[in-house]
Amino acid sequence: MNILPKTLQSSESVAEKGETIKDKIGENLKAGKQSATSCCTSIRDGSCQVCETVSDGIRKNPIGSVIGAAFVGAAVCYLILEARSQPTFRERYLSDVSDCVNESLRSVGNSLKFW
Repeated sequence: MNILPKTLQSSESVAEKGETIKDKIGENLKAGKQSATSCCTSIRDGSCQVCETVSDGIRKNPIGSVIGAAFVGAAVCYLILEARSQPTFRERYLSDVSDCVNESLRSVGNSLKFW
């Protein structure tokens, strides 16, 4: 029995399969890069069109744009201040517990007499 030739043949077929897989991965990688590039290009072009449209709208109606921006700024300011005025988790739930614990410890400390 000669096992060595079968082993060599199987290692050669594994090497060929590895090369085939490597080539397919390379092709898929190139296709992915091309797809990502085209997607980025279309996003860039679309954002440029939006910027041009907004810029034209601001130039045509500057006072309305300023008033609109002021309202948006006021709304954002209101939301930020409203969020800050609400009590935090600690203020809402833990302050009562910590006050109770502090009072208990003070009463225990006051009841202890050190000579």
